[in-house]
Amino acid sequence: MRNPFNVKKEEKSESPFYAKKTGSILDVVVDDANNSLWIGTTKTSVNKWELPSVKSTHSISISEKPTVSTPAAIIKGGDGLKSAIVLSDKQHVICTDSAGNGFLYNVLGAKLVKELGKIDVKEEVRARNKQEFIPNWFSADVKTGMLTICLDESDCYSAWVCVKDDLDGNNDNKINYGGLIIQALLQNWVCTGAPNDPTEQECRALYSKQCALPPHTPFALIEGSDGCGRTLFRIRVDETGNPNDSRILDELIPGWVYDLRVKNEMPKFTKIAFYIEPYAEDPPPKSREGRLSANDFLAISKVIEYVGDKILGPQEGPNPVAHEILIFCNKQKLEPHMDLRTVKHTIWKSGSDLRLMYLVS
Repeated sequence: MRNPFNVKKEEKSESPFYAKKTGSILDVVVDDANNSLWIGTTKTSVNKWELPSVKSTHSISISEKPTVSTPAAIIKGGDGLKSAIVLSDKQHVICTDSAGNGFLYNVLGAKLVKELGKIDVKEEVRARNKQEFIPNWFSADVKTGMLTICLDESDCYSAWVCVKDDLDGNNDNKINYGGLIIQALLQNWVCTGAPNDPTEQECRALYSKQCALPPHTPFALIEGSDGCGRTLFRIRVDETGNPNDSRILDELIPGWVYDLRVKNEMPKFTKIAFYIEPYAEDPPPKSREGRLSANDFLAISKVIEYVGDKILGPQEGPNPVAHEILIFCNKQKLEPHMDLRTVKHTIWKSGSDLRLMYLVS
C-alpha cells in the first residue's frame, strides 16, 4: 500500500485519498487529538499528515490529485546502508549508505573506524586493497540497513595469519580471525560442566588482547547458513555471563563453536605444496622430487632462510661473503613479507603446485 485513504467502516467504497507516498507504507498511527496520521514507510523518515475535513465519501480514481501534498512534520530518519565490500585484509569493510556516504568498519573490533564522506566506491576500495590473499572467513550484508557479519561453519576458521607480538617484530603469533571473534563474542560465557583449564584461560587472554569487542555488541544464533534461517537466540556480549543466558547458550551453541571456545580445539592449518629451485629463464619441467609443503601463511622471508640454510648451506673460510637471496615466481620478484597463499593466488594463478625460484646475487 502506498496511499492512505479515508474509509468508513460501514461503507465498502473508497473515499478520497489524503497523500501520495513514495515508499510502501509499513505502519500508520492515528493522532485523534490533532486530526492527523503518522505514517512510516520503507524510507527511514516518519511523516505526519494532517487530515482535512472530508464531507464527501464518493469513490474517486487513484489518478486524482491528493488532498495533502506536503507532510506537516517529518521525523528525519538515518540513511541506511545499501552496500558492503570486504577489503583484501579481511578485517575491514567499506559500506555506503543511501545518501552516497562511505564508511570504513573494522570487523574484528565491531566498530566504525572512519566516516569517509562522499566517495567513489571503486576508487576507495582500489586505494585500500593490497596485494594480499586471505581466505574469506565471514560474509557481510546490509539487508537491515546496518552492517551484519555472518559466520558459518564452512569457512569461519579458514583465515590463519601471523602477527608480531613485540616491538622488534621477532616473535610470530599464529592467530585465526574467526577464532578471535568467537572467543570475543563468548568471552563472558561460563559453560556448565566445562573443566577449569589454565591453558584455556591463557589462550582466552591472548585472544581478548587481539580482539576486544564493545560489551553492547549484539549477536544471534541462527539455524541454517548465510544468516537466512530461523533465529534461535539473540543476546549481547555483556549478557553471556548471566546464569539464565549461559544455560540457554549451553543448549544452543553449535559443536564447531563449542569445540573452539570450551575445548580450545583450533582448526588445522591449510598447507600449500611448492617447489624451490635455481632461477632459470626457461625452466625445465618439474618432477615430484624436492616437493615441499608448508602452512599457507608462511612468509617468503622464511623461504629465503630455508634456501640459505638448507640449499646453499653455511659459507666456509675466514672471510665469508654475504649474498642476497632473491625469490621469484613467474619471473616476478617476491617481497619478503608476502606469504605463500598470496603468491599462489595473485602471481602463480594456477591450481598446480606452486613453483618458486631463487637467485643469489
